[in-house]
Amino acid sequence: MSGLRTSFAFEDDSAPHTAAARAYIPENVTSKAALLATLAAQLGLPDYFGNTWDAFEECIRDLSWLPHGPVFVAHADVPLISDVSNAMTYVAILNDAVCKMSRSADHPLSVAFPPQYRDQVMWLLRADHVRRT
Repeated sequence: MSGLRTSFAFEDDSAPHTAAARAYIPENVTSKAALLATLAAQLGLPDYFGNTWDAFEECIRDLSWLPHGPVFVAHADVPLISDVSNAMTYVAILNDAVCKMSRSADHPLSVAFPPQYRDQVMWLLRADHVRRT
């Protein structure tokens, strides 16, 4: 488990200069519905997006519905932190998507959290890994 890795950025200036799509998740997002609505609105998720984790995972791991160019998701803090199960699911989906899409020629995906939340995010990823095994 010590080998658990992430491709998230934990720095304040990690945003690409140009992006085909950007989302900024503000502080204190405490519900799954609010988080998914924010992502849907800011990333322009397709009409078939169903407001579920499965639908979000499908969309964020594909990105073909977006114009070509980088896709960036920044966070003010760790959303859903008071709902640990959903927070684990969210960061796991993002981590898998970044691992898949970060090297995409058409839609490279990057995700950033403020540096002070690195330990929380890594804990959530480890906890999700344990939950899945």
